[in-house]
Amino acid sequence: MSHELRTPLNAVMGFSELLTEERYGTLNERQQRYVKHINTGGKHLLTLINDILDLSKIEAGRLQLTFENVSVSTSFAEVVDTMRPLAEKKSQVLSQQASPI
Repeated sequence: MSHELRTPLNAVMGFSELLTEERYGTLNERQQRYVKHINTGGKHLLTLINDILDLSKIEAGRLQLTFENVSVSTSFAEVVDTMRPLAEKKSQVLSQQASPI
């Protein structure tokens, strides 16, 4: 199952990385932003797929959990970057404001 999910997604991510490298021509700023969103979305989806597969391993007793520190500011920035195109599509402005801890 993991192969069937990851293979097409890796193709999308690979092609978006090729576009980012501008091997086949220069991208304007808007195109670069869109390609970045494609790649970020692909990475996010791959993480979700891996998490779902890990959950099935946990339920089967074949995987142990480990605790990790997570950067809230980095995670918050990724969410804002993902949501910004949706906001722009509806002529909304999405800003990132967080108080340091």
